Amino acid sequence: MHTGADGPTWRDAWVSALDELELSVERAEQLLAATEPVHAKSVHAELVHAAPVHAAPVHAAPWSPPPVRGAMPEDLVPRARLLHERQLAVAHDIAVAAAATGRQLRVAVRMRETAPPDVPVYLDITG
Repeated sequence: MHTGADGPTWRDAWVSALDELELSVERAEQLLAATEPVHAKSVHAELVHAAPVHAAPVHAAPWSPPPVRGAMPEDLVPRARLLHERQLAVAHDIAVAAAATGRQLRVAVRMRETAPPDVPVYLDITG
């Protein structure tokens, strides 16, 4: 990062902010990939052969624009637009995953409620 008498340059501050945002999106994409739902046909194989997924909690501070005067430099706008598209895609994927998790939880609760106490509950989806 280039610094002048007053600290980092305007462009460098924006590059740093975009780098930060990109790392956040990459972390979210990795978490989603690590917890991707398993398709019904391969559930048994996935459960037998897959290593357990242990995702570390992500605690990110809310983002705010860098404290610089002026708009984002023109040459960084395409990168920012692509990053925004990735953010939107991740937000969509998170919503889909949350809905799927909710459905799975409701099914598990219903199965547990209808089973006699202390009896394991299994669902054979391969048939």
